[in-house]
Amino acid sequence: MNTKINFNLQDGNALVLAVSRNLTLLTEKGFQTETQTALNTAIADLTAKEREQNIAVKALEDFTAEQNLVVKETKALISKIYMAAKSAYENDQRNLSQFKVGQRIPDSVNGLRSLCEYLQVVVAERSVLLLKSGLVQSDVTALNDAAARIVDADKAQEDAKKLQEQATLVRDASDKALKKVKTKLRNFVKAAFQENEAILLEFATIPKGGGGKGKGDTPPDTPTPPPAS
Repeated sequence: MNTKINFNLQDGNALVLAVSRNLTLLTEKGFQTETQTALNTAIADLTAKEREQNIAVKALEDFTAEQNLVVKETKALISKIYMAAKSAYENDQRNLSQFKVGQRIPDSVNGLRSLCEYLQVVVAERSVLLLKSGLVQSDVTALNDAAARIVDADKAQEDAKKLQEQATLVRDASDKALKKVKTKLRNFVKAAFQENEAILLEFATIPKGGGGKGKGDTPPDTPTPPPAS
């Protein structure tokens, strides 16, 4: 869980207990049960939104791993095609250049897609010789599917990235909403019990390290690491 979110929830739950223990006293000062309800609702909402954001992060990690695997397998397939071409044409640079042998295999999605589409045509034209030079039919089939496979993996990863960003925005809005409810409640306590140090201490913000009481409502933020691209 994000450190900032975890702190906000822990602090909110501490307020829930403080309200429950002092509800009669608070009510005598004009405390409205709507505020208690709002606090509980805000905590539940942030808990749910944080869970959804974590799920979105995991999905992005999975799709990124899948995309990386597709790229790795595609580059390995292209390397095999290059070796088969070298076996078929040895030092015939004119024919080897048709396969782009010697050129760096691109890492980018667009570069790999373009190269696969190009090699698909070249390999189809020379398949008889290549199938006698180290390639097998499953390699040719894999090459025919490679461009679409790369594009599909990239689309899935980019879509997961957007969903993760959206989930983070929604989660952060819920985080702010809980802070707003806590501030309202604490301001009420400060106004109603300004001379009662015991009550003020009980409703104070929990310390950033956990345990005991302290001041301040915003801990050092530990942002969610950016997803791999």
